[in-house]
Amino acid sequence: MDASLVSEPVVLLGFGAAAVNAACALRAEGYAGRITVVTDAGVDPYSPVLTSYYAGGRIERDACNPWADLDLAHVVDDVRAHARIESLDVAAHEVVLENGDRLRYSKLLVATGAHPIAPGFPQVEGYTPLVLRTMADAVRLRDALTSERCRDVLVSGTSMVALKVLEACLDRGKRVTLLGRSSHILRASAHPLVAQRFEEELVARGVELRLRQTVRGAEPADADARAEGGLLVTFGTGEAQRFDEVVLAQGVEPNLDFVPRGALDADRGLIVDRFMRTSAPDVFAAGDVAQALDLSTGAPRVIGLWQNAVQQGRCAGRAMAAELAGRLPTRPYPGSIPRNVIHVGDVLFASVGLPAEDGRRRIEVRESPSALRVLIYEERAGQDALVGFNMLVMRQVADRREFDSEVGARFREIMKSYLRQGGDGS
Repeated sequence: MDASLVSEPVVLLGFGAAAVNAACALRAEGYAGRITVVTDAGVDPYSPVLTSYYAGGRIERDACNPWADLDLAHVVDDVRAHARIESLDVAAHEVVLENGDRLRYSKLLVATGAHPIAPGFPQVEGYTPLVLRTMADAVRLRDALTSERCRDVLVSGTSMVALKVLEACLDRGKRVTLLGRSSHILRASAHPLVAQRFEEELVARGVELRLRQTVRGAEPADADARAEGGLLVTFGTGEAQRFDEVVLAQGVEPNLDFVPRGALDADRGLIVDRFMRTSAPDVFAAGDVAQALDLSTGAPRVIGLWQNAVQQGRCAGRAMAAELAGRLPTRPYPGSIPRNVIHVGDVLFASVGLPAEDGRRRIEVRESPSALRVLIYEERAGQDALVGFNMLVMRQVADRREFDSEVGARFREIMKSYLRQGGDGS
């Protein structure tokens, strides 16, 4: 590293799981220099995983901060809150803020997260659909769901986020329609057998499903019909239905608009090595912007999960601290396996690894009156290896520890299967 940079702070772009864990790892590894955080949010970090519970009324705002017991003032020295990043100059080792400030860095972590996208959903003049990504989004969703005028909600999307929004709506006593282009919910994580049973459970709880459908148009509803207004949505089938609110949960894109084209190697996210380094000297990336090793495919992929952001942030923090101390980092990021747990009311769903079947895989279905399990095996080195696991519990278990223990055990088994093969996905 250029000697002129040694005294510059470590700069963390973002203040979520990746950045907080990177800061803690830097301190744990002995880094005593300055750490500056740049975030477009406030000074209190929060977990996006918990925001739907806040919107649905299960928890209050303070409970969305999983680091409430951590004195961040002793971890980071400066938080630039509500700051927008204008550009990144990797040659000069500078981050340029919208207000003109230029922050030089010794090491930089890009952990700016992602933003919702809604491809194909029509724009309606005078109405901004709800989304759920940031705390500000959660506040807006909470305000909408606590309004007496809000009775019918359209949730566009079939992802984990869409189901978390759906749960918040049900918690608030709303009528919910779930819209999606795909044949089943949770296409990326649920085996079709499990997805179909999950859908049946949602319908039994009053959810209207519109799968394999799109939206042709949307316009303000006739104000004379109901004083509250709302939207009249026309589906691809030609049917029209009125909704008080629309929530878009169709996908996300990494927040990387400040990175000049060609400055860092990127695909769907920033390409990183085993220590979360990008292609530019002293620049690391973690979380929803990082395209790191997916053990289940053997290829780099953005897997936008909380635990991945935690582990990648720690790895980046340890590596930055080692390099700043003149050492080589020694604890690489091992790669990840997709893992999700979600509940909607009294229904619990868990997914680990690959849900898909192909010619090399076989499935084992285990069913009881209250639970459905699908185990997916693939032959590896002459033996059946578990590569995917789904579990659906139709009635909330009295003790979540048993459920979590089983999911954790399956996760470890699948991880070991891939790690024994070197993570090559074969």
